[in-house]
Amino acid sequence: MKISMIGAGGWGTALTHVLSKKHDSLFLYCRNEKKAEKLRKTRINEEYLPGVILSDKINISSDLENVVKDADCVILCTPSKAVESTVTQIEKYLKKDVITVCASKGLADNKGTRLSQVIAKKLSKVTNKIVALSGPNHAEEVGEDKPCATVAASCDEDAVRFVQDIFMSPMFRVYRSDDICGVEYAGALKNIIALACGVQDGLGLGDNCRAALMTRGLTEITRFGISFNAKMSTFLGLAGMGDLIATCTSIHSRNYRAGRALSEGKTAKEIIESTSMVVEGIRTAKLVNEIAERKGIDMPITKEICHLLEGKHSPQESLEVLMTRAKKSETEGYLFDKEEFFIKP
Repeated sequence: MKISMIGAGGWGTALTHVLSKKHDSLFLYCRNEKKAEKLRKTRINEEYLPGVILSDKINISSDLENVVKDADCVILCTPSKAVESTVTQIEKYLKKDVITVCASKGLADNKGTRLSQVIAKKLSKVTNKIVALSGPNHAEEVGEDKPCATVAASCDEDAVRFVQDIFMSPMFRVYRSDDICGVEYAGALKNIIALACGVQDGLGLGDNCRAALMTRGLTEITRFGISFNAKMSTFLGLAGMGDLIATCTSIHSRNYRAGRALSEGKTAKEIIESTSMVVEGIRTAKLVNEIAERKGIDMPITKEICHLLEGKHSPQESLEVLMTRAKKSETEGYLFDKEEFFIKP
């Protein structure tokens, strides 16, 4: 069985490391040949996942056709904005009914299009076996073989069970879900709240404030997901609350680190230019805010993060806006019996 990973960043490298514990025919695509050659020689991704030694079983290549041709499973682990172009490139090399996994987190556009939807559309003549993989998984800890759990989600039960089987190990536990919509929205939107938590920690606002921010953040990203027919229960699981906890409280999170930089007065442009890693939350916040305003979804934290990114508010001004909003019931906006939220007019 041939398994191919597209993307040699930290997460793609860590997932390939996990797979190498169980599989022999593994391919890792690195688009830069010089970096691919260095990886082949050193077996260490110094730029994105230092300290993790990759198995000799992993075939590292910059030849995209060689990596994906005849693969039984292809895993996409690129920045969200590169998913569509990557799928367009590989479509002609894929075999019929290949299981395609999206391990990237983010949205495709300001209409709320999910990455799996982009993949499904591009590969409609090749396969309908599309799976999303998402959860509270820092690449650094996965690479160090520390125990973790994640979620594989798909409308195709055979495909999701296949992905569960290929990844499952004593250190990497995989749960199944049929709510691919909720899993993807949760994975994308939690990065916005991680930015906010980075700001609050940078300001030294304390544990109480962080707890409030994470809890209300979970409320609003759930509200957004439900408006696109996601299940509320998904946001209370690993893909939602689990990923939110990991991303909002750890220095491993690039979105959390970006939030701390915002609290220090750095601009979005300065933050983006200061790292080789993609800070998905910055792009996602802008897309989600546009959608929320257009659809009338109440997302005050997201709005204030956008005000910070655009330089319209200082962190202190955003804090005041959030803390002095109109009084309301904690459960206002919920419709528990229908498992959905009201969308504010």
